[in-house]
Amino acid sequence: MRPTYALTLTICALLLFACKKDHPGHNPPPPPPEPIKKVLLKDVVIPHLPSPFYHFDYRPDSLPSNVNFASGFSDYEVIYNGNKIAEMRNINLANHDTLRYSYGPDGKLELIKFINRSNVVYRLVEFLYNGDLVREIDWSQKVENVGYFVDRTLKMDYYPDGNVRTIAQRRPSFDGVTPETNDTTLFEQYDDKVNVDDFSLIHVPFNDHLVLFQGFRLQKNNAGKETFTQNSHLNDNVTTHTFTYNSDKTPSVKNGSQRFTAGPLAGQTFQISTTYTYY
Repeated sequence: MRPTYALTLTICALLLFACKKDHPGHNPPPPPPEPIKKVLLKDVVIPHLPSPFYHFDYRPDSLPSNVNFASGFSDYEVIYNGNKIAEMRNINLANHDTLRYSYGPDGKLELIKFINRSNVVYRLVEFLYNGDLVREIDWSQKVENVGYFVDRTLKMDYYPDGNVRTIAQRRPSFDGVTPETNDTTLFEQYDDKVNVDDFSLIHVPFNDHLVLFQGFRLQKNNAGKETFTQNSHLNDNVTTHTFTYNSDKTPSVKNGSQRFTAGPLAGQTFQISTTYTYY
């Protein structure tokens, strides 16, 4: 009886193995992973400023095709060579400047030329790196019969995670009369969420063109505290931010409390806010 029982078990085991081998559909492959959602910023709205302050449109491949600043103050068509920005063309009726991007042998953004409608290169923006991080950005203005004069320099250092720690700005005296100015912004208390507007850190609204980043970031996350200090101490201030986030970790609202620590506004506090929408 025992040998017969053992033989029966063996035959059952072989039949079960054969069934599994003959019917692989009984073990379907796992479902494919969900596609990663791309963050497509639509509008940045800041109260008391032209609205929207920044607006983005996109190509089918999710690259920006158009960027509008200050409700039409500037309106840039973005042209690509492959997946890299080649030009930003201002199609605003009052300004037809072209921002032409140039890349070094390593593929990093090296230079942006501002070209006016007369095809004159009147301004340069140069990018210097430490590895993959931008350590310095220099703006130069064309001076007739002289060449280009650096009128603005930003120098950055970073936390180990790649978020910018400080941005130090220098504006040298260009006429022997206007004094040189220096200021530093310290960024602290970063969250672990998604930053969508670090391009605005280097933009001086209404005084210079908006420049889109290509191949680098200054902030991956959002800073909860910014401390601004000038060599003149006329507008020193500390701003603390609180954020409301969407389910994909992008910010929907940034509220801030800005307190002036020196100068004529010392002791005063102002509430500021920014709203973000997406496609």
